[in-house]
Amino acid sequence: MRRRSTATVALGTAVCVAGLAACAAPGPATDEGLVRADGVEPRVVSVADASALPDVVDATRRIGTITLAAAPGDENTVVSPSSLAVALAMLAEGARTHTLAELDQVLGASDGERRDAFAALRGLLLEHDGDPAVVQSDELPEVPLVHLAAQVVVDDEFDVDPAFLEALAVTFDAGAQRVDLSSSDGTEVLGSWVRHHSGGLIEDTAIEPDPDLRLVLQDAVVLAARWAQPFDEQATSDASFTVPDGTVVQAETMHALLDVAYAEVDGWRAARLPYVDALHADVVLPPEGADPAAVTPEVLAELDHGLDAAAPISVQVALPTLDISPDPLDLMDVFAQLGAPSLTTAPDLSGLGPGELVVGQANQQAVLQVDEAGTVAAAVTEIGVDEAAAPMPEQELNLDRPFLFTVAHTDTSWPLFLATVRDPRH
Repeated sequence: MRRRSTATVALGTAVCVAGLAACAAPGPATDEGLVRADGVEPRVVSVADASALPDVVDATRRIGTITLAAAPGDENTVVSPSSLAVALAMLAEGARTHTLAELDQVLGASDGERRDAFAALRGLLLEHDGDPAVVQSDELPEVPLVHLAAQVVVDDEFDVDPAFLEALAVTFDAGAQRVDLSSSDGTEVLGSWVRHHSGGLIEDTAIEPDPDLRLVLQDAVVLAARWAQPFDEQATSDASFTVPDGTVVQAETMHALLDVAYAEVDGWRAARLPYVDALHADVVLPPEGADPAAVTPEVLAELDHGLDAAAPISVQVALPTLDISPDPLDLMDVFAQLGAPSLTTAPDLSGLGPGELVVGQANQQAVLQVDEAGTVAAAVTEIGVDEAAAPMPEQELNLDRPFLFTVAHTDTSWPLFLATVRDPRH
């Protein structure tokens, strides 16, 4: 008989405890008014034919770690790397020149290889598609549910490029709706879609109406999955948890001795908790004193490879129950960190339609609930594209502290006046 080794991992967060179904009910399906490109069917690509798929997975992991680190450092955070990657891949279909080059770098692949990779990944997950409203049920589904959805909402006065809509339909099965995005009608269309395709876990859009708003890209992902080895409710009890400032609090914590894969990389310790089919959760404990958001994509990749290769061992797991629903995460500053700074400054989005277009709003909302039975999660990413009222400045000069003021003769540069302004009040 094979000798069994034992490791102990205590993992979790300080915020916990609501039931899996304690959320707003989803709104009705809002496909009325949805338009799809004529004669277009979503592309079907096998994993074997998607040569760039590993590169896109690596790039998505990097997107996740950078986005996680950009969130408020003193709060619980949930992000969906896959949802943000899909939203950026949708935007890439309308990007050109320097902006397209930036997005290709961020996403790990370009042109047809990028499209094939996203089509293959979506095809794999859509094998588990179903009604997102199942997340409101008292019982988790017998087999995992992963619901994916994408659409573009176009302002009713914007002449969107039909080729852009066709590209979204082919790779992402995304339809389009038209509405006045400067009004509450626009936010109602956006919000209804969010509620339906998040199963009600996310209650509204994070996009604000604006007269300059020309279109909004929306992507949603919903998960509902049972543990392959459920936790015993009788073993759940309050346990000590040390929050970032060193305070020890009590958190409702699940306990179980599980046969699972275990790995360590540079002091980061991880156990893989499988769901009943196709999916898993990795719970990762950072080195003592390290913030979880400091994890790098390289460490996550090494842990993933180690867990993939590891034979199950006996691991005593202590995992707090979770109900995390942070405020919407503003992504506007994240784009530059990802390597696409032009999106919010001077992008080339000419493939979307006419005008000087720029990303004016970008948000992600996400929810994560974990209990003894399994996991429910949802995320919605929204990117709003504006028409710039004037050319974006290449630099900003804000004279908000002592400065020098000079007057000179232009042809000779002979200085006529020099002034130091230390207090401009008069």
